[in-house]
Amino acid sequence: MSKNVLIVKGGFSDEAEISRKSACSVEKALKLKGHKTMLIEPSQDFISFLLRNKNNIDVIFNSLHGSWGEDGKIQGIFEYLKIPYTHSGVTSSALGMNKVFSKSIFIQNNIASPKGKIISKNILLNDEHIKRPFIIKPVDEGSSFGVHLVKKDTNLNSLIIKDNLKKYLLEEYIPGTDITVAIMNGKAIGFIEVTTKNEIYGYDDKYNSTKTKYLQPENLDKNIENLLLANAEKSFDLLDCKGIARVDFRFNKEDKNNKLYMLEINTQPGLTDTSLFPKIAINAGIDFPDLIEWIVKDAGVNR
Repeated sequence: MSKNVLIVKGGFSDEAEISRKSACSVEKALKLKGHKTMLIEPSQDFISFLLRNKNNIDVIFNSLHGSWGEDGKIQGIFEYLKIPYTHSGVTSSALGMNKVFSKSIFIQNNIASPKGKIISKNILLNDEHIKRPFIIKPVDEGSSFGVHLVKKDTNLNSLIIKDNLKKYLLEEYIPGTDITVAIMNGKAIGFIEVTTKNEIYGYDDKYNSTKTKYLQPENLDKNIENLLLANAEKSFDLLDCKGIARVDFRFNKEDKNNKLYMLEINTQPGLTDTSLFPKIAINAGIDFPDLIEWIVKDAGVNR
């Protein structure tokens, strides 16, 4: 059945351009499925637009990323107006976006995660409070914006002195490779290993590099695979997520105590041509238009 779908894109975060690319792919898929689409970028009259047009909107496809897009704020507006929307709800989105809150929940529920702490910029410039090498990242951004590996010879001052962040999350560096799991409606549909020329999977590796490789892990121990899928599903359930999500792990083959560390959950995964979730979905036999159709049908209020 054809629906009138409003695609919300762009926004105010550093991930606005990625959001626009996702929205472009989503719109093409929706049109292939026979849906009518409108696109809008949030602005000062965004709420007025929704109020004027809410009776002509069947579903909002939330293609926003980063602040105001996947941190629960805009979800609250959709809830207030009682317009069905895609992906997770207010609380799930807020918790998933805040790496500190979500990490605390996962650790308390026996999901291994790199040790870390929040530290203010002023304190960090004088005392790192953690042994190098370590990872430094924003508390609540995505697409690997602002994520850096601080090694023995890294000039930390020059790395952070120009940015606008007041606080950072510092995490121990886990050597190894990245494995990400795709979740639909609480069930893992598959996973993929990411290998890069760099020591961490950063923004350029995701969107600008031709050397990043996406592979099915070979000879992955069955116990590790079971733990990977179980912890991904568990994290989705713990935050009461809805729709789709992507759960990222770091796999260290050399660690004798624990080889698998959960990094974060992404409650609104990218849906561009290079995004990980569509790659995993295709491996599971779900082509992109069918994936987008499923997300639209799953949309609701009171997420």
